[in-house]
Amino acid sequence: IAGIIVAALVAGTAVYIFKTGPASISSTGNSENAAAMSTRIASLNKQLKQAQAQAGRVDVIETKVEVPVTPALPSAESIIEKLTKLDATDKRTLRRAVYYLETLVDQGDAAIPAIRKFMDKNVDLDISASLSDRRLVKPQLNKKGGIKDGKEAKEKKGGKEAFKKSEDPDKTKRKASAWNYFRPFPRMETDYPTTLRLGLLEATHNIGTDQAEALLLEVLDATARGVEIAYLELSLQELSPGEYLDKILKAARDLLADMPALSEDAMEVDLQTKGYLYAILVKYKDLDFVETAKDLLVRPDGSLDGHALSYLRQVLGADAIPILQTAINDNRITDGVARYAVRDAALYYVGQNAQANQILMDVVREGLEKQVEGEKFNWGEMKLSYTSLMRDVEIQSDQVLINRRQLIQDIREEFNHSELNQGLDRMDGALGRTLEGRQESKK
Repeated sequence: IAGIIVAALVAGTAVYIFKTGPASISSTGNSENAAAMSTRIASLNKQLKQAQAQAGRVDVIETKVEVPVTPALPSAESIIEKLTKLDATDKRTLRRAVYYLETLVDQGDAAIPAIRKFMDKNVDLDISASLSDRRLVKPQLNKKGGIKDGKEAKEKKGGKEAFKKSEDPDKTKRKASAWNYFRPFPRMETDYPTTLRLGLLEATHNIGTDQAEALLLEVLDATARGVEIAYLELSLQELSPGEYLDKILKAARDLLADMPALSEDAMEVDLQTKGYLYAILVKYKDLDFVETAKDLLVRPDGSLDGHALSYLRQVLGADAIPILQTAINDNRITDGVARYAVRDAALYYVGQNAQANQILMDVVREGLEKQVEGEKFNWGEMKLSYTSLMRDVEIQSDQVLINRRQLIQDIREEFNHSELNQGLDRMDGALGRTLEGRQESKK
């Protein structure tokens, strides 16, 4: 703008001089005109200087910027309150739960008192229920077998309590079933927390401070839930490797020795309590529980605890066979699955242990006794025999395979059964080819 003003003034001055040139002045000799011209020129010079001064000035534009005030983080108590009110029928529940739990982690030690307060209530929410449209808020027992906060541990429906303390027969059978011998031990779900308490334990672990570690130890001392001890084993071993292992193993042994009754609406993770605890003992090859496990193996009603059987076999190896032989001879065990399981555990060591070899001969005899004369040979009754002879062939030593071939020959000579011999020939041939292949690979 200043440049335009300067240009206009210069142009104006030139026009004025042109129109009142020297010819006009000299021709008129009018002194008044000369004076007017001088005044006009002076005025234009003044305006020119002002314009030049204006052209060198920089205008400063002021803009007000308002800095937003960061809102205060929600309290840990309010976050936990939101967690307890999550609707398991909503498919977003898992994602929302993870968000809230991570918010607690961001608060660090400030969140520990609120987490501790909730853990002391001994109630839980089945977060994974959102996958099956179930909403489950349930009381959880501590090691003393009681609920610390009875009022908050109950939900009422139609004037009745939503839980009972009595043991459900079906769940009693499931947690001690012989079928558990054939199943792998349960593993902790690490992709997302299955319950609110487990989520809070994970948040505490991720906070990872001394206060957080102290809270984890408090829960270890108080909980009567196998799944929580299983998580705490992973957590504490990561935070302080080896430092609390004795406490963890003792907690697992104590709970297995005195299992609390399951309510009839127990969470899925609680149905697997024994599996979680025995998995810890197997992981560390803990032998301190062997004598107790022997007593728990066969219940007074003759049912077999599959988890105890799996533990004894895995931690003792072939040394478990005397215990297994006692169970085989126990007339209280009449269930077919239980009888099969305890024999299978002993026959893991066929070709390695003389007592296991003898048990195999007894099993073959039992299978032949169940054959019906005049009917087609029932290989189902012989399944345990040929399964044990061919188990883990690829990883067994040459000597074990040689011993098994000798056992096959012993069975032929002992029973001399034509249909059985056909099967024995096929097994002997397979073992022989495996040995030959190994010899060829060594050349």
